[in-house]
Amino acid sequence: MSKIIDSYIKELNRNLLNLPDSDRQDVIDYYHEFLLDGDFQTEAAIVEDLGTPKILARKILADYAASISSQPDTKGQQSSGANLKTIWLIILGIFAAPIGIPLVVVIVALMIAIMIAFCIVVIGFAAVVAALIIGGFFILCKTFGLLWSAQWATGLFYLGSSLVAIVLGMILFTLIIKLIGFLVAECATFFRHIGRKVLKKHYFKTKVTAKEE
Repeated sequence: MSKIIDSYIKELNRNLLNLPDSDRQDVIDYYHEFLLDGDFQTEAAIVEDLGTPKILARKILADYAASISSQPDTKGQQSSGANLKTIWLIILGIFAAPIGIPLVVVIVALMIAIMIAFCIVVIGFAAVVAALIIGGFFILCKTFGLLWSAQWATGLFYLGSSLVAIVLGMILFTLIIKLIGFLVAECATFFRHIGRKVLKKHYFKTKVTAKEE
């Protein structure tokens, strides 16, 4: 029985690499002790109670991502990469959670709708920025010929217009990067809320959290 438990725990540990080392070790210690204390005679009995190591790991990671407060970076904000990882972990956890198929379909459809809306907003702003910068450079190239002709006044007007378009595009580019970060953070917050509602049973457990419960 010990070999079966050790094999399960070893596989669980391999699937929890996204957890911080200290948290991962605490979780591994908890589930190792849980299995040793339980009357599990076969691997099938463990899987029936906890699921496969991969499924359990997904639920643990999703519960961790949904329940643990955002860890700010040196600028006081969580990075977009970390927020995207949070969203992905929660989605995987919802698929692994023991809930009905219709509910999973509704939740996933809602998440997809949110992501599509997010992409539409970003693409719209990106198109405006690209049009300003590309259009500005195009006009700038056409302007040089006018500057050395009788229409130099018109050339100066177009030169100023092109520079304004380019500068405005660059400013909007900076703003769109901030917008993306903001929208990703808001999506991560919403997904955490959904995750807490769906994953009512806590899977991210340590000896300390188990005592608190």
